[in-house]
Amino acid sequence: MTEITIPFEPRAHARKRRAAEAAARPPRRYPARIARQLALAHALQRRVDSGEFADYATMARALGFTRARVTQLMDLLLLAPDIQAEILFLDVPPGEQPISERRLRDTVLKSLDWREQQRRWDRLRPSAAP
Repeated sequence: MTEITIPFEPRAHARKRRAAEAAARPPRRYPARIARQLALAHALQRRVDSGEFADYATMARALGFTRARVTQLMDLLLLAPDIQAEILFLDVPPGEQPISERRLRDTVLKSLDWREQQRRWDRLRPSAAP
């Protein structure tokens, strides 16, 4: 005769154990949405540079974006390199976003001068930035 042992843990104990395990883990952090959008802009620019797409309009049609949306994404590439680097390393807890793309465009990207962009970014910079 074969004997099978099944461990039993009351539901309340299991819940407490899982809660304690979750509390012991460091909180998960994800790239900020603006960081993902900037990374997408770089990837799309590489595809245009490689000749995969003749121009932004062709790319927009092929990918199902509007031309305006492609322009908005590509405008992120006009940010000063140090601001781009800072944005690419922004990470946040789930459900939080340090800055929106629209706010970034409406403040920092109003100027193409990198020094002025840096001044505006310093005022706008999320407190979680490194």
